Amino acid sequence: MLRQLDVDLPSPLTVRGLVSALETTRGRRIQLAAMSVDGQAGPCGLWVATAGTDYVLFSRDAPPVLRVQTILHELMHIALRHTARTVPSGGTGEPAAAHGVLARSPATFDEQQEHDAELLATYLGARLDGGGEDVAFDELGGVTAAVMHRIAATLTD
Repeated sequence: MLRQLDVDLPSPLTVRGLVSALETTRGRRIQLAAMSVDGQAGPCGLWVATAGTDYVLFSRDAPPVLRVQTILHELMHIALRHTARTVPSGGTGEPAAAHGVLARSPATFDEQQEHDAELLATYLGARLDGGGEDVAFDELGGVTAAVMHRIAATLTD
């Protein structure tokens, strides 16, 4: 599956280096953001694709190793060019309006895309040189932060 990745893995392998390599390959910005998740029912990670940016969302309250695993998992969805679920247009015209969403939750673990992303995330996680820096929704800026809060709230209700 590593050969399926359309990205040159950085050396040393870091989360930030991987994000940068994916941004270069895809010509799109990737933003990492922490989210609060209520209980076990909500997603522990999300990939939200907008017109110009891919957002990788992960649980702020998860242990550090799980946060990194979740980030890598969502990045592997991007690297493998998995298909996100389309989001119906709300007609808002907001620059951060989501075009597609993939959620990482226990309910999706038996899907092939989830299996492949998890397998590669685990493989790469064992080879990481250090971790990644977390960011919060509030660091994304006004309208974008508000949109991400609404998406996360909808998926955790």
